[in-house]
Amino acid sequence: MTMNKWTMVCLMVVLSVMAIGVWTGCESAGGTGGVSISPANPVLGSSSSNSTAVVFTAGVSDQLALPLQWSVSNPTLGTIISASGSNATYKANEGRTGDNIVTVKDQYDNQGSAVVTQN
Repeated sequence: MTMNKWTMVCLMVVLSVMAIGVWTGCESAGGTGGVSISPANPVLGSSSSNSTAVVFTAGVSDQLALPLQWSVSNPTLGTIISASGSNATYKANEGRTGDNIVTVKDQYDNQGSAVVTQN
């Protein structure tokens, strides 16, 4: 009879823990969508703009799941030198030309990208 009581107590504990896990489970990430980056296609170092840096702003239709992760496809062309909130600063490396894709990803894996053209 003692063995049956132990079994019953263990079963109750396991069921209680499972019920708590179900009630406190993860909430869905409602309200998030694709991330947009502005400007979408900046040109650096052209005859009309001798700029070597650009500030990007990320946004979505509803809300942004911070913090954001910023990256570039080709770090030899340029890098993200600072990021805070929904903004990041891209700096072109001197003497490098080509297209570099800047990508931002939020905490729910929504992402967006922009293409920096360096002349």
